[in-house]
Amino acid sequence: MQISGLLGLQSVLFNSNYLEPIVTTTVKTNEYRPVVIWHGLGDNYNASGIHKVQELVSDLYPGIFTYSIYIDEDPSVDQQRSLFGDANKQVDQVCQQFQEIPELASAESIDAIGFSQGGVLLRGLIERCPGVRVNNFITFGSPHMGVMEMPLCKNDKDWICKRRNQFLKRQVWYDNVQKAILPAQYFRDPFNLDEYLEHSYFLADINNERTTKNSTYSNRFANINKLLLVTFTKDTTVVPKESAMFCDVDANSKQTVPFDQTELYLKDYIG
Repeated sequence: MQISGLLGLQSVLFNSNYLEPIVTTTVKTNEYRPVVIWHGLGDNYNASGIHKVQELVSDLYPGIFTYSIYIDEDPSVDQQRSLFGDANKQVDQVCQQFQEIPELASAESIDAIGFSQGGVLLRGLIERCPGVRVNNFITFGSPHMGVMEMPLCKNDKDWICKRRNQFLKRQVWYDNVQKAILPAQYFRDPFNLDEYLEHSYFLADINNERTTKNSTYSNRFANINKLLLVTFTKDTTVVPKESAMFCDVDANSKQTVPFDQTELYLKDYIG
């Protein structure tokens, strides 16, 4: 898949509305790399939007093999697993899942698309799974540098929503929350990094932010050919939205730190 094709996919996605579920059957071809897709928070692998993405990819590259990642074959349970679960175990499960799919296990490399939370989980897969080699990697609104707030309340006067967010934020570093609520596992408060580094169950590890670095993570991520990061300008789920571009927040000035000025980039934590 050439980069022009990736950009074409981006353009089509931004100009298309999700339709009813469409199941497409294509003839397997070795002409293109397989494409895997990991859905976001509150979605499931069999949703109409995922089918639409698969259709768009197939239209661009006839005969290509596409695969929608799932944690449970029951779509309703898979949707629940996008909120409740253990990110580390889910990444391990998908790593094993890929070894059992001939089209993926036999491929020299694959391309990957991650939506929101799915992009962070895919990055964990790239860094940790020895059998996965990703060539081109696209993420849409993925919190690569974490989230520092719960999803913003749609109504600024919704005090129930605000109280709920305050309660969840106070509980976020509890061990039972870290191991059971996926969004908590990529919570990252730049104004309180010590607690994040001590208690983060997933993100601090795949970002290689702790004192002991894992060179395997950086080596595997550096092997990616093309990386395309999309930020949604009106995103209220990922706070700050610039996290999708690996940007950080300066604790003193409270200003956004461009990705190439972050410690993660300057010290080459993940390649």
